[in-house]
Amino acid sequence: MSYKILISPIFEIDLAEIDFYLSEYPKKVKRIIEKIDKALPVLANMPKIHPVYEDFPVFRKMIVEDYLIFYLVNEKEKNVEIHRLIYGRMDLKSVMFGIQNGV
Repeated sequence: MSYKILISPIFEIDLAEIDFYLSEYPKKVKRIIEKIDKALPVLANMPKIHPVYEDFPVFRKMIVEDYLIFYLVNEKEKNVEIHRLIYGRMDLKSVMFGIQNGV
């Protein structure tokens, strides 16, 4: 059975921020977007192909170039919910969950 792919508004914002920050490198932006466009539809048929995110196991993470896509699989609704697109070298806990160092 095929799952429906749902894109969150924050994912769209993350994508727009990447486009903004890499605006001097339009070929790189285009390449990243093309890879994302190819990777997401695969999740419709194989939603559990990527590993669970250890720090917050409700999410799975997919790597696209230097970026991580965080998504969850909703078995009840047969949806794959795409939540975040984050540069892999960022402090993921801080970005994803608002956790500050030392708190």
